[in-house]
Amino acid sequence: MSVLRSTSPAVREWRRGFAPLALAAGSAWIPLAVGGDSTSMPTICSAAFVWSTPSPKTYAFFFSYVSPLQLIVSWAMMVMAMMLPTLSVPLRHVRERSFWRVRPWAELLFVVSYLGTWMVAGIALLGVAITLRLASTSSALPLVACLIIAFIWQISPWKQVALNRCHRRPSLAAFPPAAYENVLAWGMTHGLWCIASCWGLMLLPLLAPSHHLPLMAIVAVYIWAERLEPACAPRWQFRVPSRAIRLIARNVAGWRQSSGSTSITMACDECAL
Repeated sequence: MSVLRSTSPAVREWRRGFAPLALAAGSAWIPLAVGGDSTSMPTICSAAFVWSTPSPKTYAFFFSYVSPLQLIVSWAMMVMAMMLPTLSVPLRHVRERSFWRVRPWAELLFVVSYLGTWMVAGIALLGVAITLRLASTSSALPLVACLIIAFIWQISPWKQVALNRCHRRPSLAAFPPAAYENVLAWGMTHGLWCIASCWGLMLLPLLAPSHHLPLMAIVAVYIWAERLEPACAPRWQFRVPSRAIRLIARNVAGWRQSSGSTSITMACDECAL
């Protein structure tokens, strides 16, 4: 365990990379949490819109209560809150492959392309959630079915294929406009493989009529944790995010030892996938 001073390259990279993403994700969590508690749903949540309508029988009836704009905004907030922290390593790759004049625009275009891909996926995922809401008389049945399907997907080799693709770091052009085209294409491709990896997990909060925010938080932490694991051969297996567990344990121990000083524990080698 190494205790690094706050001016070390690892800590500076953490400040440039993960810290802004965590801040942006935190700003998305705030409106999601406003108006709700551990058991009820705040009005801006996607699941709140899906489950707040009084027993809809048709899509027309459902959308007479909920506007598409409300669903789009709530889905955008949900994606930002849950997925932005996973982009620290890809954005580091963008920074390392671009000149300083190009870097801010390259990072912005990558994030916009990535989030845009998730917004399109939201049409399908919200459509599934709404369809299950229309088809089921019980709120528990869709959630239980999704839990089973998500678990099977999580232990499948196809899940590992998608995770392995999320670890790929393509070559990026150094000069625009090719540099901008490359990061746009990679943002979309990375988003597609993230969707392939996480679709089952992302459906779970949408199908939870209660305890929506705690489930969102659990899923978000798990998605971040499993992304720290190195690529491996696809096979049927239950994946334990051991790197995240070690990383958290090292930082907790380091913070306790360095209490009252300016040093900070940063096990950044765990994140360098």
